[in-house]
Amino acid sequence: DSRNYYSLACSDTYRFQIRRCISSAVTQALSLGYKNVYFRDLLNIKGASFYQNVLVNTICIFDNEYDKQFISRVIEPDNTICLDGYYNFRMSVIKRKWLEISKLVSDNDFILTDNDLMVEFLQYLSESMTCKEERLSVSLDKDGFILFGGENKTIAALQSLAQPLNVEEETALNVICLKPKKVVFYYDDEPSEDFCDLMDSLFTTEYVRAL
Repeated sequence: DSRNYYSLACSDTYRFQIRRCISSAVTQALSLGYKNVYFRDLLNIKGASFYQNVLVNTICIFDNEYDKQFISRVIEPDNTICLDGYYNFRMSVIKRKWLEISKLVSDNDFILTDNDLMVEFLQYLSESMTCKEERLSVSLDKDGFILFGGENKTIAALQSLAQPLNVEEETALNVICLKPKKVVFYYDDEPSEDFCDLMDSLFTTEYVRAL
């Protein structure tokens, strides 16, 4: 496989800020991107459906804060960083936790073949989350989405780092994590049936075609 190599030089004035940015980026890549691939390999999910992708992405981001805290402690941003090296040799403790979580799903693998059961699993995960927005507005089109909370303030979107990127799956992940009492979707192109069915199952929804 091809590898990309990057080097960075800066003055001592910005050393601390750059160090923090590097640590944050590497932590995100390992705690989300690598974790997502790891889970899909463990669950043997290839060419997954919309529901399967949303479920895996939600599981991966569910306890991400804990993962980031652990991974940030093993990263040494002042030294040469090899993502595969960290993943293969420095993260055995956190990968055991991921393995245990994946076994909860794989031991009940029938969940991954039934959309209704996957919705129930997502509802179970959602119950332990806190409501971050009473009312959420989402501007959705084929190229991306924008989240608006109270007073129409934009909300920074979470990223699953799943590949390939799918706009509806990323939108669903963000809405689930925000757990609004009501969500209004403004769209140009009508969302897919799977997307609407999932959102309708989890939230009070409204769909408005943009003018």
